Amino acid sequence: MKARKLNHKEIPAQDPNRAFRFWRDVFDLPQSGAQTDRILVVDHEDLTFVQGQPRADFELLVRDHLPELKKHLANNFVAIEKEEARFNNKIAVTVKDSEGNTVVIEANA
Repeated sequence: MKARKLNHKEIPAQDPNRAFRFWRDVFDLPQSGAQTDRILVVDHEDLTFVQGQPRADFELLVRDHLPELKKHLANNFVAIEKEEARFNNKIAVTVKDSEGNTVVIEANA
């Protein structure tokens, strides 16, 4: 997955280590700093994991096309809860991360 932008840079989590692994592995985000820092990068900005209750307003923009995105999510055992057409030949799929956060992923059709 080729992530471009994310609207929030703090991810609430009950288990920050589990959340870190999910976001790193499922959304293919690169790590920043030392291995023990547990910081990922999206759009040249650090993404951190903090203790907190799940949010329902994450939007992740990716360069991928829908067929590849669906295959990638299926390979990582992530279910798509909703799919909707968007402006300018874009498609949005809604998923939940390991911590219950709702993430809308906008991809190319």
